[in-house]
Amino acid sequence: MLWVLPGCGGEDSVQFFQPVTQDSSFPGTAGEPASYASLLAYQPDPACAPNVPRKLDRKTEIRIFRGYGIDLETTSRFVSGLKRYYDYYGVEVFTRHDVIQVPLDHAMVLNSAAISDWMRNNTSQDPSCASTTYSPTAACEQAMGSAMFYNVKQFFHVYAEPAQNVINVVLLKRVAALQPDQSEEETAWGVAGLGLSQELLDSVSGSDLGVSLADILDETNFSPTIFLGVNLIDFVLSEPDMVIAHEFGHAYGLEHLQSDETNLMYPVVNKCNQSLNQSQLTTIEKATAKYGNTLRTTHDDPLAFLSFEDRAAEIFDIVRKRIGQEAQP
Repeated sequence: MLWVLPGCGGEDSVQFFQPVTQDSSFPGTAGEPASYASLLAYQPDPACAPNVPRKLDRKTEIRIFRGYGIDLETTSRFVSGLKRYYDYYGVEVFTRHDVIQVPLDHAMVLNSAAISDWMRNNTSQDPSCASTTYSPTAACEQAMGSAMFYNVKQFFHVYAEPAQNVINVVLLKRVAALQPDQSEEETAWGVAGLGLSQELLDSVSGSDLGVSLADILDETNFSPTIFLGVNLIDFVLSEPDMVIAHEFGHAYGLEHLQSDETNLMYPVVNKCNQSLNQSQLTTIEKATAKYGNTLRTTHDDPLAFLSFEDRAAEIFDIVRKRIGQEAQP
């Protein structure tokens, strides 16, 4: 769901919690895909061609959103990278709408002080419930999650619920706002991407977080949505294809695959041509029946994008401990 790059420093002061209001153009009247084809145009890159066991001849419709500071040129570069990757597999990514500006510059909040304040002011749970002296309740975890995923939930309520026959692509300056103590290197996370779908939440609902991610996010019946942190991806990778394609895989319901470093859903990006296998293509084939098919009208430096699915328990535990410690008199 989420890729993480450890070792990034703190940030300037930010507005952590950002309300989202609906743009007057939404949902709008769908146009012809050909009218927006230039937005997804790309140059082939044979050096980064993945292995293709079979082509699917499917389609997926997307709706594109850009946050503060993301221009249309950057938007086009990212979504064209998405199309370039999935074109190899015969999955045509297209849109029928103009890009929508959203009032966000990040999706997640990982700052413990901000989370604590939000819990005090907006929930019945005092941040002391996260203290390590006892196991936090499901209500405590959900209150933390409501703060951590506040901006995600705001976007969902306006643009992703109820579920539509599209996948949302949201380009932001960053995915997470944190401001960690720089002396604690393990909390200095730089987040590259977050991909969420109902199918994915259902499949990992029994994770080792103590309470499931589905319960923490507490959203149902939403369109699959991916959030991309443009600044970090551009800093690390020469092209965005692998990150946006990986998160799109999560939107299709694909989980991480630990056993194959050459696979797109392996948690670490260290090649520009990581591939999809037959089973994953079957999953995508089924998903495209929902998300678009019915609408038919490198960088070699492995700077360890790590998966949130792998580090979720660790990250939540660090945030939880910080909140609990800060809440003590």
